Amino acid sequence: MKQLWFRKLLYAAMIFLVFFIGVFIWADNELDTVLGKSTEVINISSIVKPSTTIQIKNTNILSEDCTYFIKNQDVIIKNGKIINLGENQLLDNSSTIIDGTNKYLIPGLIDSHVHLKESKNDLFLYLVNGITSVREMAGRPITLEWKKAIQKNGIGPRMFITSPPIYSESGLTAYYYSWTRQSINYSTKKDAEKSIKKIKKQGYDAVKMYGFVNPKMFKTTIEIAEKYNILVIGHIPLVNLDAFYISGQKEVAHIEELTVKTIDDFGKSISKNPNEYINFLKARSGQIAKKLKENNISVTSTVWLCESFRNQRFDLKSKLKEIELKYANPKIIEGTPLYKLGWLPGKNGYEYDGKDDTNAKKLSLIYWNTYAEAIHIMTKALVDNKVTIMAGTDANVATVVPGFSLHNELESLSKSGMTNAQALYSATVAPSNWMKSNTGKIKIGYNSDLVLLSKNPLDDIKNTKTIEYVFFDKYMIDKTQIATILKAIEDANNENRNIKIDEYIN
Repeated sequence: MKQLWFRKLLYAAMIFLVFFIGVFIWADNELDTVLGKSTEVINISSIVKPSTTIQIKNTNILSEDCTYFIKNQDVIIKNGKIINLGENQLLDNSSTIIDGTNKYLIPGLIDSHVHLKESKNDLFLYLVNGITSVREMAGRPITLEWKKAIQKNGIGPRMFITSPPIYSESGLTAYYYSWTRQSINYSTKKDAEKSIKKIKKQGYDAVKMYGFVNPKMFKTTIEIAEKYNILVIGHIPLVNLDAFYISGQKEVAHIEELTVKTIDDFGKSISKNPNEYINFLKARSGQIAKKLKENNISVTSTVWLCESFRNQRFDLKSKLKEIELKYANPKIIEGTPLYKLGWLPGKNGYEYDGKDDTNAKKLSLIYWNTYAEAIHIMTKALVDNKVTIMAGTDANVATVVPGFSLHNELESLSKSGMTNAQALYSATVAPSNWMKSNTGKIKIGYNSDLVLLSKNPLDDIKNTKTIEYVFFDKYMIDKTQIATILKAIEDANNENRNIKIDEYIN
């Protein structure tokens, strides 16, 4: 009898183990899928070819401070560098000549907050939208590989890559977060040093701070990062603003990080006290901006995303119709049954789930309207106090389509208190200065990351979308090639789509 009982127990244990392994494999595959890696990568090299020498003739070029255009200029590009500019520049007829008459040349745009995940076609979405540099704010080994490939004559935007996000969890929670959230976890100084040393060795450009790091590990991270000469950027962790200002972290990943701290400090429901909170914020926003300026802390925007929360919550279908949904990786927008990671109805984590509770819905609506207003107030305070703002989108977060979303972001910044010149500056000069890169200006010796527009973006910021040519490194693409690339990405997406999206496309 004992032997029989033991056998049953053994069989049960084996069945449980097989089940557990099966669930793990399925869950791991789901997580891989939602990263977008299963979508076929288009053959960009069959569309885009290198051009050794290019001359853009008789165009208007954006000044270094982004406030005006210099008329009737020639720009000569050779081997990916601007070698000359001015009026009536001479070059032999072997160069590629681009007629820039009545057109507007701006530096290549920079999206300072993106999430590529494992969706390589996104790199090309940035290029066709005139975005020649990106800051990947939650890197992984595959994005480091892409960066190296691009540096070796590959086709794609320049890349600044942070580490995976830092958490200060321990035990099983740490393992779970590391697996599901692609994060780095440590709870001791020894482990922190080991992790940051590895981050530096792997080639990441900065350590990505996340919002749930405790004060002790936050301080430890800053100290060790300074030792290894690597920046700490990202979210504001579990400290108050006064502690954050003097911490040594040099950038905040979202303007909303600041407003969320003021909501915490307000200490009341902003849904029930919206006007009181707005007055509270107005009294504090200027002080916060001054402290950021004093401590040389930059801020990345992501304003458009925050504006979208209300409609994603209450009118998601209409919101999806506003964006270029067909170019977003299908596996990213479809999400996973594990938890709400997608963009579509029933998959979207921002979608209202209060069902028929009228009062709860009303309060939620007030909250998100107030939230958006708060973002605008804080943005205006940052602008007024000359805090460095870098345009960023949080691309691949729900409804934020890579590439296209930066143009949306510039519109939002323009509505939030920036002039069109300041908005352009936030997507060119400001991030290039911050990264100490040889981009962001039309200047002899700088990289030839340029965008030729048919209309003046200083007249209307929406004109950043009127792209005629994009120049980057030793390559250029024109409107016809842009259309070809977009069609190839759309086709690749359709081949890997499980959920039809026709009803969400205008």
